[in-house]
Amino acid sequence: MSCSISAIPDDNTRMKPALSLLVAALLLHARVAPAAAQSTRIHISAPSKSLSWFPVHLARDKGFYRAEGLDVDYVIMKPQVALQALIAGDVGYTTALGSTIRAAFRNVPLRVVMTIADKPLFALIARPGITGVEDLKGKLLGISSFGASTDTYARALLRRYKLIPNQDVNILALGGGTSRVAAMESGAIDAALIEAPYNVMLERKGFRRILFVGDLIPSPLAGFGTRLDKIQKQPDEIQRLVRATLRGIQLAKGNKPEAVQSIMKWADMNQELAEGSYAMAAQSWSATGVASPQGLQIAMEKIRVELKLAIAPDPAKAFDFTFVQK
Repeated sequence: MSCSISAIPDDNTRMKPALSLLVAALLLHARVAPAAAQSTRIHISAPSKSLSWFPVHLARDKGFYRAEGLDVDYVIMKPQVALQALIAGDVGYTTALGSTIRAAFRNVPLRVVMTIADKPLFALIARPGITGVEDLKGKLLGISSFGASTDTYARALLRRYKLIPNQDVNILALGGGTSRVAAMESGAIDAALIEAPYNVMLERKGFRRILFVGDLIPSPLAGFGTRLDKIQKQPDEIQRLVRATLRGIQLAKGNKPEAVQSIMKWADMNQELAEGSYAMAAQSWSATGVASPQGLQIAMEKIRVELKLAIAPDPAKAFDFTFVQK
């Protein structure tokens, strides 16, 4: 049997496909590497997985941050821990505006550069038999944690109705929404200040919604707080972050079906819960990224009370909306 020598590949012939693959890989790396190098890594802290800042998740999921050259990730931290991480530079931003605002008025060099939710996304849910805030006197009210937004708004709400926190109404820090739901079901507390979808869950179980806090106290809840030195040294990064987030807010508010589907996946909800949660959340998302004048006034009045000031302070000491106004 004869054999053609040309049918037997020599060493050089064998090397050609491998060499071609290597060159192709190097060329691909040459094209991809600069883009990757230009991507800015950003960590954002949040006190909990909340629909108040859901547009951030949606913007990331839709690639809006990538389009701005940003690689955005978020980390869940308690507000006090998040504040320290922000000050230390371990995270670039926090969604927890309450702690950021209070720190700014205590001369910590922080500023709020964007508002995502300009109404608090909390409902006051109570056991049957309680029909108004006044009925909470002598009762137990559950919140997430001391220093968190639920704590701030619970105290403000009680004062609105001439009730003294931890004197007329005892406030208990119980953790996340599931913990507050469990405490309500077991009878360990009489009422809870709670966010979506947990308010929807409790209402389905026969508990009563007393009010939506955003209707009574429309002040900034979630957004981006950052360090003053970042504003001074990295304004372009902030501008890109704000621009992409505004796109996320616009999509969330303008496309309910897509937003609901994203909420279902992100928060592991069924469609009914997601739609109920969306209905409450959508009305709180700021289309402009700027807190409303009424919201700023309420926020400053809260600071005046907390710090025992004679008059409400100037919002400019805590807010810098130049990036969202460009």
